Amino acid sequence: MVVEMLVETALMTLTTEAGVTIKQNLPCQLDTVNIPWNMEIGLIPTDWYDLFSIGWKTPVPARGQYFVDQATSARYQVFGNPATYNDHLEVRVTRYPGGA
Repeated sequence: MVVEMLVETALMTLTTEAGVTIKQNLPCQLDTVNIPWNMEIGLIPTDWYDLFSIGWKTPVPARGQYFVDQATSARYQVFGNPATYNDHLEVRVTRYPGGA
């Protein structure tokens, strides 16, 4: 049995699409999805990331909300529906190039 340990790589704030804070100080592991840029609606290139919660399961992020990296102010939009597990959740997020 292989046990994977999550490692905190970012402290995030979850916000609404309008930028209203839902919750701050959410420890996360943010992993780059190793694929070329994706062309979203209107042919906007995006990068995808997998975000894993560390030590929290709520609030459950909704599609369209944002995680904001508290150290860099980078914004990652929730791209998919979260998968919830006993001790964490996983969600795919996207980041548009050139933006914070």
